[in-house]
Amino acid sequence: MSSTSFRVETDPQLLLEHVSSIRSLADMEKEALGFLPEAAYRDAITQRRLFGMFARRADAAVEVAGFILFSGVFPNARVQQVAVASTYRRNGIASTLVNALVSHLESRGYLNLTAAVASDLTGAQAFYERKGFIARRVRDGGAARQRTIVLRSKELDTASLFSLMAPPAAGDELAANLKLRSLGAFEAPLYAIDLNVLFDLIKQRPRSGIANRLFGAALAHRVRLAVAPEFIVELERTSHGQALDSTLQLARQLPRIPFAPKLDVDRVAAIIHKTVFEDTGLSQANSKQAISDARHLAEAALARASGYITSDTHLLNARETLLELVGLDVASLEEFMELLPVEDVKPGRDLLRGTQCEARSAASSEAKAYLVSQAVSESLVELFLPTRSTIRQVRVRAVFEGAEIVGVSLYLAPPTIDAAAKMLVHIRADHVSSETFAEHLLDELIREASNAGPVTIELQRIAGQTAVNQAAKLRGFLPATDPDALIKVALGRPLTPGTWLPLARQMKRRTGLSLPDNLSYEATAVEVQTPDGASLAVKMPALEAALSPTIIAWPRRDGVIVPIAKSFADDLLGTADQYALFGRPSAAFVGLRIYFNSPKTSHLMRPGLPILFYESKRTGGRGAIVAAGLIVDTTVLPKEQVPVELLRRAVVDDLDPLTASSEVLATSFDNLIRFPNLVTFETLRAVGAAGTSNLRTATALPSALLAKILDLGWSSEGCR
Repeated sequence: MSSTSFRVETDPQLLLEHVSSIRSLADMEKEALGFLPEAAYRDAITQRRLFGMFARRADAAVEVAGFILFSGVFPNARVQQVAVASTYRRNGIASTLVNALVSHLESRGYLNLTAAVASDLTGAQAFYERKGFIARRVRDGGAARQRTIVLRSKELDTASLFSLMAPPAAGDELAANLKLRSLGAFEAPLYAIDLNVLFDLIKQRPRSGIANRLFGAALAHRVRLAVAPEFIVELERTSHGQALDSTLQLARQLPRIPFAPKLDVDRVAAIIHKTVFEDTGLSQANSKQAISDARHLAEAALARASGYITSDTHLLNARETLLELVGLDVASLEEFMELLPVEDVKPGRDLLRGTQCEARSAASSEAKAYLVSQAVSESLVELFLPTRSTIRQVRVRAVFEGAEIVGVSLYLAPPTIDAAAKMLVHIRADHVSSETFAEHLLDELIREASNAGPVTIELQRIAGQTAVNQAAKLRGFLPATDPDALIKVALGRPLTPGTWLPLARQMKRRTGLSLPDNLSYEATAVEVQTPDGASLAVKMPALEAALSPTIIAWPRRDGVIVPIAKSFADDLLGTADQYALFGRPSAAFVGLRIYFNSPKTSHLMRPGLPILFYESKRTGGRGAIVAAGLIVDTTVLPKEQVPVELLRRAVVDDLDPLTASSEVLATSFDNLIRFPNLVTFETLRAVGAAGTSNLRTATALPSALLAKILDLGWSSEGCR
C-alpha cells in the first residue's frame, strides 16, 4: 500500500466516469447506508454534493477507494453516506473525506454539520464520536428495521455572530483565557543604558561579547537603545585624558532620550534617591554617583522607556521597588540578552515512513505557487511572501509528496523583542495525512518561536483549514482581536521554582503577561495579570496548558521516570542525532503520542503527571533522561485488542516483549520537550532519583527531584 497515493476528487466530469463504481461500493454497504439508485449519485455529482477518494497505484491504475455524499441548505449541512472499499480500510480514508467536507463547508461559511447514525452500528458511532460529532437526540428508525437513530452534530469552526458573542466556557480548569493582545510593535521597545554597558562595549571586559550582541540587536532594529541626558553629564564630569574623551565623543553619537522638564526630573529623581538609597540605608546615599543614578532613572521613566539596562547591583536589587514606584523595569545585561533570539533553528528533513511524503525546506516561489493554487487570498500571500525585498525573512517549510507540495508552513520571526512571531500553516484538506502534517508543521513552528524563551505567537486563521485550526486549539491558541488570527503565549521550556523569577520577568518584557515573582508552597492557582491590566486567578493546570509547550514543577507535584529503548526514543521522542534514512513513523509527526509498558506500573502513571524518559544504556542508549512530557491518559488493554489509532501514535510493532502479562498499559502524553542537556544516570543516582530498580522500570519522582532534574536538563547554556 506504500506505493499507493490517495486524493479527494470533486471534479464532476471525473466522478461521473466512475459513478458505477461509486454506486457498487454503496450497494455493498446497504445495511449501513440504505439504497439509492445510480441516478441519485449522478445528480449529487452534478450538484457537487459528492466527493470521491481515488487510489492511484504505482502502475498508474486508478480506482475509487471511497466517497462521501452530503446535502443541506445553508448554513446547515448533513452527511448522508460515507463508504470506504474494504481493500483500503484502516488508511484514514473515511476520516479524510469528513475532513475535506468540513473544510469545504467552513470555507463557505456553513455553521453546522449533522449525521444520522443507527445505534446498532457501533463502529460508525465511534467514528463520528472521534470526529467531534456530538449525540444530540435519538429518534425512531421506523417499523421496518426496528432501529434507533442517533442524530449527531458538529459545530463548524466558522466565525458567526453567535460564536463571537459567546463568552469563554466557565469551570474548565484546563482552559484559561489570558486576554492576550496582538503585539504588532510598529516600533522596537526603547531601553536606556548606563555607562557600564557602554564601557563593556568598547573595553575588553568579561561582558564585552554580550554588549556586542546587544548593540548588534539595536542595529538590526530589534530594540532601540538610548542614553539619558544625565549619561552625557556624568561622562563629561568623569572625563579625563584622551581615552575617555574618545568615549565621550562616541557617547554623544548615541540616540538620546528626549529632555524632560527639569522640575519633573528633579522631583522624580528625589523620590527615587530617597526610596532606593536613603530609606534602605545605603552608604552611597547623597554621593555624586547615587544622585546621578537617580537622575538617569528619572529621565528614563519620564521618557516612558521600556526598561533600564545596568550592571549596578544596588539598582538591580531595587528593581521591584522601581517598577512599582515609577513603572521602570530594570534589567541586567545578561537578563536582557536572554530576550534576544538564539541562532536560527534549522529543522532537517522528516520523511513519513511508508509513504512518499517528506517535510523539508522549500523556496518561497514554491510556497507561493502552492498557496495561489489553493485559492489563498492574494493579500495574505503578499503578507507572508512579498515580492519586494523585506527585512523580515520568511522561513518556508513544505510537505512534499514526490514532487508535489501538499502543505506549507511560513514563519516570520518577531522583528523586535516584544513583538509576536507570525505563522501560517496550510494543508490540503483532501490528503489522507492532513491532520498528521498539520500537527507536525504547527509543532515545529511553535518550537522554533519559543526556542529563545517566552513569546507571543499569532497564527493566521484560514477558513476551511479545519485540521490546522483544531490542532491549534489543542495547543492553547485562542481567538485574537483580529478575527483572522489565533493567538497564544508559548514558554518552550520547563518552569520550576529555580527558573520562575527570571522566566516571569522575560514573559512580562516579551509578551506583557505578568506572573507573580514567586510561587507559594500552598499554591493551587496563581494571580496572573493580563496585558490589558486585568487580574485573573488561574489554576496551575490551566496555566500550563495556556503556556504550552512547558512543564510546571509546582509545589507537591510529583512525576515519573520511565525507561525507553534507544531505537524507540529516536522515533517516539525525536532525540536521534542523525537523519532517519528510512523515515519516521507517524507517531513522530503528531502531538499526542503513546508509550506502552507493564500494567503493574499503572499506579505511577497518573494523568496530569510529568513523564520523564530515560534512554537505557542496556539498549545502546545514552544512559540519561533525554525528554519529558505530560501524561494525558492511561488505559490497560489486552494486547490483541489495542486499537489501530493507538498503535499509529506509538512506535512499537510487537507488544509481547514489553511485558509477560496478556495486557499492556497505554499511556498517552503530549507537551513533549527535549532536553538540551542530558541528565545522566550518575547524576540521577547522586541526587537520589534512580530508585531501587536503577530505572529498569517506571520510578516515582518526588516533586523536589522533579524540579531539580528539569533544571539540570534545561539551562540557558543548553538551549543555545
